[in-house]
Amino acid sequence: MKVILVSLLLFFLFQPRSFSQDCNCAEEFQYVQHKIEKNYAGFRDKVNPKTKIAYQKYSAQVLERAKKISSPAYCVNLINEWIGFFKDGHIEVGRNRLSKEKYDADQDRLIAGLEKQEISAQDIDSLKKSGTAAGIYWSKDSVYKVALIKSENGFRDYAGVVLESKNKAWKPGFVMMELKAQQASLKGIIYDRYYTPESVSLKLGQNAFGDWKREGTASVKTEKILTNDISCKSLSAQTFYIQIGTFNQRNAKSIDSVIQANQVILEKTPNLILDLRNNGGGADFSYRPLLPYLYTNKVKTVGPDILASEDNEEGWRGLLKMNDIPEDQKVFIREKIKDMQLHRDQFISLGADNDLVLDSIKVFPKKIVVLINKGCGSTTEQFLLTAKQSKKIIVMGENSAGVLDYANVRDISFSCMPYALHYATSRSRRVDMGLGIDNVGIKPDYLLTPAQNWVTAAQELLEKK
Repeated sequence: MKVILVSLLLFFLFQPRSFSQDCNCAEEFQYVQHKIEKNYAGFRDKVNPKTKIAYQKYSAQVLERAKKISSPAYCVNLINEWIGFFKDGHIEVGRNRLSKEKYDADQDRLIAGLEKQEISAQDIDSLKKSGTAAGIYWSKDSVYKVALIKSENGFRDYAGVVLESKNKAWKPGFVMMELKAQQASLKGIIYDRYYTPESVSLKLGQNAFGDWKREGTASVKTEKILTNDISCKSLSAQTFYIQIGTFNQRNAKSIDSVIQANQVILEKTPNLILDLRNNGGGADFSYRPLLPYLYTNKVKTVGPDILASEDNEEGWRGLLKMNDIPEDQKVFIREKIKDMQLHRDQFISLGADNDLVLDSIKVFPKKIVVLINKGCGSTTEQFLLTAKQSKKIIVMGENSAGVLDYANVRDISFSCMPYALHYATSRSRRVDMGLGIDNVGIKPDYLLTPAQNWVTAAQELLEKK
């Protein structure tokens, strides 16, 4: 199979798989390591007297390995491996969200580095008859069709080449996977919609690897999870349904608008299903409009502390430039920035422990089922900790993600490569109380399986009651 280099305007600046010869993996790793040690709110908990020697030894090993890596994508894969030491889903390498200009520049560099492989009709026919891991596969959501071909280069055994894509970011012929066979799995990189390498380990089956299914393989039909920012409908005279895909600040106004528009229905309908599946979080103020409907009694909230480093202050200052941050939140942020300047490199209170007390309790809805899965994290878990204190709430589904103890994520650009480091700047005081949920999650009251229709199960439970 013939490898074809992508012809792009920036080709002369950025060679495929290396971007820029000025980017040094060892130096980039040391830069990321320094930023984590200085700014990550969980570092002092994770690297303590018991773990310090192991951390130092492991970091030294990673540094030596980094000296042998020239590809930025493979460097990120190594950095991701090192990040795993902290066992915190709020540390990751991702796209640069600091400014549109920086994001656009990074995307240009990443696109220039994409590898392309030509897959002929004869190749496809051969792959369809393959008795090995190589073959034609579809993603779980049917957005991508890829040819998994044998393509060894030391890092990988297989390359996943796009054949069809509903996502305009990925064109046919581009390599979006680099995987190596390890026992009963394929381990390596899958590039996301922003071309950022995500490290994966996917179980290898006869006709599948991870959630990718071989073309022509009958798959078990499962309920389709909605991915809208927000949607709603009446399921019956007894049950109303609201789905919220994100608590990101950009969705706050939409959530408030939908709640207000359906106020009459909400205040006369006995049951509510709140579908939060795959809601990865956002901003706490986004879920404020929901609180009056679930409130039954005083709600205890444990506040977080923020690490007042110089980088963290700069990250928080960036929020003031966002148009979708309410003015009352900006006033709060300005106050915290002043505190951070006065208490450099110390933890300061981001919010006191307090009790939420509302003036009244709404009669309707009487019962609320909240649907959650492992895609529910961060702010969504903070909402769940609040909601579960209500006598109206029933939680159904599976354990949440378990990424809340260290939160309020901010971004720092890599020193050279076109990526950004995302990390947590705050630490919940629940950790000192032994009430942490990281790597465990919040357990539902009723477990549901993939074979079930979760909305139907919730409706049946509510209307039976």
